[in-house]
Amino acid sequence: MNMTWVHCRRSVAVAVAAISVVAMASCVQEVPIVSNEPGNEITNMTLDEQREWVGEQFDAAIDASGIENGWFKSRRTLPWSNTPKDRDGVLGMLHPRDCSTGGRLIASLQNRSVEVNDPFAAAERVRTFWESEGWVVSDVLSYASDPYFRADREDGAVLAFRASTIGMSLEVETACSVHATVTNWQSRENEFADELERRGASSDDEQPRP
Repeated sequence: MNMTWVHCRRSVAVAVAAISVVAMASCVQEVPIVSNEPGNEITNMTLDEQREWVGEQFDAAIDASGIENGWFKSRRTLPWSNTPKDRDGVLGMLHPRDCSTGGRLIASLQNRSVEVNDPFAAAERVRTFWESEGWVVSDVLSYASDPYFRADREDGAVLAFRASTIGMSLEVETACSVHATVTNWQSRENEFADELERRGASSDDEQPRP
């Protein structure tokens, strides 16, 4: 066999292997924030407990950021604040997404306030706070001009924060839960709606006829 041909084949194989390693390393760096890996731990949190936990994480991260005002969900007409109306409006919209054999909540807030002079400093404060709370913090993007990092916990919960010159975003993902209120939330909400409709029909029947 031609030794030059063998040498070329080996060189190609080595090059392909090297490219594969680089590609894998790139994938590891660009880890997604939302992960539905089946290996995550399973909890038994109720849907109400998940929603309450999301609210607590929002509050803690916002407090750590030092930017109290201007946070909203999806659009500015859905603000996040200390008023029960705003909080219930945001948390009440959260419904479980499938994960392994259960469900989890995934929610995010944005801030585009013009008075936020240094979103990068706010991001650094959030990162330091999460690390002090025992979360495992890692970069999704490591650019100084676009800090984007996540915080993971052993039970599968994930937090994330991103900052840029136009503002900030905060994401919270609960651990996966197999509680009935989470896994069967659609049927339960349908039952609630049916009950309200039934009560409304009963009220109409009870109205005096003209």
